Amino acid sequence: MNFIRRIAICTFVILSVSGCATSYDTQKSFWSFGKGFDITQIAEDSWQIGFVGNTHTDRALARKYMLRKAAELADGANYPYFVLSSEQNNKDTVASGGVGFKGDDWLYSLGNIENETSVIVEVTGLTEKTEKTSRVYDTRYILNKIKFDS
Repeated sequence: MNFIRRIAICTFVILSVSGCATSYDTQKSFWSFGKGFDITQIAEDSWQIGFVGNTHTDRALARKYMLRKAAELADGANYPYFVLSSEQNNKDTVASGGVGFKGDDWLYSLGNIENETSVIVEVTGLTEKTEKTSRVYDTRYILNKIKFDS
């Protein structure tokens, strides 16, 4: 009876957690099923930020995550402003499972279809606000306005 109770509790916890949007503090890894942030510094003043969210993470939330992360990177490198370039924000459908056969053997599995939101952007820190680019973000303003509960 104890074994069945443990299985029921584990199932409840897994189902409870799986119904949530990918959280802001998630780093992309095997344990996060490929969801979360991936950050690469591409120059002294520039970073590439990638984020993949689960079915419950919409495009607007993913973009807010990316803006907050960009502001944190710029602030950590002492840049009061930053610009974004080559931004891509996608909602992709991924599926698994299917039916197939080889010879007399049939293979069957139940499929799963998920929508993943992905954002990838290049961020460049600036020491002063310039009018040469179309949109310059104020690092402190973003940090003060966009917040997420951990």
